[in-house]
Amino acid sequence: MAKVGIVLVTALFIAGCASQIMESYVGKDIREAALDYGPPSNAIDMGDNERAFQWVMNSSFTTPVTTTTTGSVTSYGPGSWINTNTTVTGGETVNSSCIYTLMARWNERSESWIVTGFRKPRFTCE
Repeated sequence: MAKVGIVLVTALFIAGCASQIMESYVGKDIREAALDYGPPSNAIDMGDNERAFQWVMNSSFTTPVTTTTTGSVTSYGPGSWINTNTTVTGGETVNSSCIYTLMARWNERSESWIVTGFRKPRFTCE
């Protein structure tokens, strides 16, 4: 399980901070995010000309496979007998789903939704 944690932390470090990416859309038309990530999975009217747009990002990875073989040799006269035990660990596929939400307000002049903020995703999605 420690290897899974190391892989997750490394992936997060390489990918950068999701909040920084989401913050880069503040003040822009929501269509900018749609151009980068496709249409939102969900849109929720929040009242007062505000709407939440959500994207669901699914990912998966497979943990590395490790094979460990141990054994012992027992002698019987001129011959020998070998007993071995092989343990295979890893190879599990880990699936993850993250929801990213941008908040936007309707702008009459530009006739578009302008991003005003975002909800911080859960830690494992950051």
